[in-house]
Amino acid sequence: MRNALRFVEFQTGLLCLAFLFCATQSAECGVIYVDNRAGNNALNGIAPKIVSGKNGPVKTIKRALEYARPGDKIILINNDIPYQESFTLSGKRFSGIGQEMFTILGNGATISGATPVPQGGWKPLQDGLWKVNPFRKGYFNLYLDGKTLPEYRPETDDEIKLTDIPAGHWAAFQGAIYYRELKNQLPPMEAFSLAGMSVGLSLVDVEGVQISDVTFKNFRIDGINVHDRCKNIILENVTCTGNGRSGLAVNGTSQVEVIDSVLTENRINDLLITEQGVANLKQTRLGKPATLAP
Repeated sequence: MRNALRFVEFQTGLLCLAFLFCATQSAECGVIYVDNRAGNNALNGIAPKIVSGKNGPVKTIKRALEYARPGDKIILINNDIPYQESFTLSGKRFSGIGQEMFTILGNGATISGATPVPQGGWKPLQDGLWKVNPFRKGYFNLYLDGKTLPEYRPETDDEIKLTDIPAGHWAAFQGAIYYRELKNQLPPMEAFSLAGMSVGLSLVDVEGVQISDVTFKNFRIDGINVHDRCKNIILENVTCTGNGRSGLAVNGTSQVEVIDSVLTENRINDLLITEQGVANLKQTRLGKPATLAP
């Protein structure tokens, strides 16, 4: 009997320790702050500013996701400096729990997939025409000072004639980008960039996720790709622009609610819906009609 009592006391003690451990972890990771200027990935993310010891914001969203658990909130500090990264939310760990949504709050921050044209990337041709070969093929875009440059496309399906590209425009031809300079412009000396990283945010098999007040721009394929088996996904005050294929793609059996958002100036589709995907738009602006594909 005495041994039985000791066993019960021992089990109770373990439960108490487990409860205290979980409570401590929850307190540390319920809200995670990210600051791409003053943050440090050696910190724990529990404070918006560095206060003492390891208490302070992490530097990257990917580091915040390493700390995150169901129902957590990731808060981005907006320094007017784009977050140059892409990331994925997949499975229960990055889903909501109970009444708590898994949340990323951008505070107006921008997440960008643009990569600078490398040193020596531009090759001069004739009559002010320049050529650059993107590392990855399939989808393209060209930017100057972070802004999408106008693309030249023939009005018909005829093959592009490089001599027809107007000044200040670019065209994709045989796996390369061709750009005709403006007067007194020298492309290697200016801040040109390409759509480099593939997808800004990928969602796979998650439920109860909210993304708010953030811009995804200049990714090679999609700003946001809701891949499959995603439910109760809310995008609120989200902008997707300047992406090589789509601003937002909703696929498989995924269901997304898009509120007070802007999907414009993406190269091919502003909103792409495939298979059985559903996008419920509320007070959301599209630059062109949604594309439905099998």
